[in-house]
Amino acid sequence: MKKYVLFVGVLGVFSLFAACTVKDKGLDPLDDDGEATVESSDSSGGKSSTEKAKSSSSTKASSSSAKGSSSPKDTTHQQVFVSDSEVVEYSYPSSGIFCWDENCDARLNSSSSAASSSSEKIVIEMSSESSEPPEVNGDRMTDKRDGKSYKLQNVAGKLWMAEDLNFETSNNSMCFDNEDANCTKYGRLYTYNAATRACPAGWRLPTRDEAQAIINADGYPWSYSGRCKEGNCDFTEKMGFHWTSASPQSNDKNYDSNKGDNFAVIIVEKEPGYAGENADLKFFQVDEKAKHFSVRCVQE
Repeated sequence: MKKYVLFVGVLGVFSLFAACTVKDKGLDPLDDDGEATVESSDSSGGKSSTEKAKSSSSTKASSSSAKGSSSPKDTTHQQVFVSDSEVVEYSYPSSGIFCWDENCDARLNSSSSAASSSSEKIVIEMSSESSEPPEVNGDRMTDKRDGKSYKLQNVAGKLWMAEDLNFETSNNSMCFDNEDANCTKYGRLYTYNAATRACPAGWRLPTRDEAQAIINADGYPWSYSGRCKEGNCDFTEKMGFHWTSASPQSNDKNYDSNKGDNFAVIIVEKEPGYAGENADLKFFQVDEKAKHFSVRCVQE
């Protein structure tokens, strides 16, 4: 009798241990069919049997995915394309949230609803100075950036603009006395930094040698379009000032007093009647980059 009771007691402990082991083990990873396997031993100690059960987490994930596809959140993605002359953009919606359960989806969606209710506009500004080269027909050039046309003249084998440039840069250019009519008559006035970017593609500021050749040229049409400094403009119809890319030299006017990175070389032209009989009419001068002077572009 004692042996029988002992046997039953041992068997009961073993069964309890096996049950606890199965409970702790839970669901195994998903098999190839998307189902989970649970292994358990029978009370007789025979072979293990394998049962397949649907994964609760898999079911919830499918439910969350279905809801997301039927009613996408209002998060907006911006797609931007840039052409030579314009910015093109369009939007497309996406839920933007991936979760394993519905509570996660609802929680994250509520926290991001304020940000997703409005989309951020992306703006890319194209540099207007990087457009295609102008169209040259004989002694005329048409700037394709704004359609303006200019006279041309060949000087010492280089093709020059024979009129002052009138292209409006994004900043640091102006009309004399801020009057549009003066831009039409005299062209625009530029700081040095703006002048280096103002010429159309394939054209640029003149070098010293090119500028010297045009100073020596007879019959080249100058424009006495004046200058502007700190909002004060003067010398129209009396003097003209044009930027160059030349490096300062000791024989340039104001070389000794205007040294450093804040100065560059210009061509100064005086109207003969204003200059007088014994004055130089055209010469190089070192002047402030912050002043507004005219631009004549030369072809590369």
